[in-house]
Amino acid sequence: MSNNLDEQSSSTRKEILYALTMNDSLSSGESNEKLLMILNKNSGLALYLHEFSKSSLDLHIISAFVSAMTSFMSAITGEKQSSWKTVYGSDSVILVEVGKWAIGILVVSRETSEARSILGGVTAEFEDCFAVLRDSDEIEGTAFREFDQFARTKLVDERITSRTLVLKRPEWRTLVSAFDLPSVAFSVSKILLCIEDSQTVKEIAEFQNLQIQEVIEIVAKAFWHNTVFLKFTPTENDILSLSEGASTILFQKTNPLNLTNASLNVIACFDGRTPFFHFTSSMDDNELKVLLDDMGTLVNKGFIQRISVERRRVLLKECILSLLSSRGASIIGHKEMKKIFAIVRREGRLHHPWISRVLLTDRIQAHCLLEESMTTNDLDDLANALEFFITRLGEQLSKRYVGWVVERMLCKIRNDCQASWTPHLAKLVS
Repeated sequence: MSNNLDEQSSSTRKEILYALTMNDSLSSGESNEKLLMILNKNSGLALYLHEFSKSSLDLHIISAFVSAMTSFMSAITGEKQSSWKTVYGSDSVILVEVGKWAIGILVVSRETSEARSILGGVTAEFEDCFAVLRDSDEIEGTAFREFDQFARTKLVDERITSRTLVLKRPEWRTLVSAFDLPSVAFSVSKILLCIEDSQTVKEIAEFQNLQIQEVIEIVAKAFWHNTVFLKFTPTENDILSLSEGASTILFQKTNPLNLTNASLNVIACFDGRTPFFHFTSSMDDNELKVLLDDMGTLVNKGFIQRISVERRRVLLKECILSLLSSRGASIIGHKEMKKIFAIVRREGRLHHPWISRVLLTDRIQAHCLLEESMTTNDLDDLANALEFFITRLGEQLSKRYVGWVVERMLCKIRNDCQASWTPHLAKLVS
């Protein structure tokens, strides 16, 4: 099975590029996500599913295929596969997360580490909430509604910001009748009646004198019920990266997605570490508007992603280790700090092999070598390795200086890094 576009044949890639060019204007409002499904691993039955848009996907075929492939890979490898994926067609990828008794499935246009991370969290939450139902064929009533709300929050609500563009579906008047509560249908209709074609969440809130969070709640429900399209435009504090294989398409000479030179220049700078506003500070309003529209389209298509929660956690730990190293060096000297950094790194390799990916720069800054292909488990292991590093480095510093001073310094460093990273660790709505 092919795992990314770079591994596919040249002819297949040309077909994909052609399809992207032809369908770009039609699909810019479609989200990257197509289908979310939770299977009972024992019975193979679908306990929960949500379609992000009506499609020709055969749910029974997908569930049967995933169940069969999960069993097949376990039999071949002799061990349980916790996650895998398969690509079919030119724009569909099945992401699979296997839990203790549930299997999470997310069908997307392109795989992103953000989507993989969300799927893992949703699957784990399902198992925690419905452990008593592991031998049941379905969930009903209140339990279903509560999980549906949780899934929507993770996949939609937490991604909507003041910049998110709301686009009406042509048939929205008919679709709005599908809401269970008349009050929700009324709130959605009130917003959509005042939109000609599209508006940002912020514009809707200002025009209708509503709180941004209130608008987010309404449009999230509308999107979840396939009444509107949403273009998930990045905020200034988002940290972005390209999804695996995206550069193969985005930097083609033919420019199949018709991106502006300004957009391509910004995209080329994405490193998965730098907040978006660093790339837009010199742009005027018109340039920024075009760029944001391009970015929203690329996020929806899965070419650009926000870095995952797991990767953000790694960068937070890296910040703490960097400050501890540099401030410690100001106390004991650069040469001594390099020495104890090497000692801790050597000690930790046995139980935390990912420590080998943590380096100390000439400026006495910790730097983690990260790759886009790192899994959520890899990033969790790296975060644990960094926490071990921080603790042991603090202990080594305490041996060479006044212990309580080092403890207070480390406590302040943790608070400083948490404060500086808060905008990038949580969704901003304003």
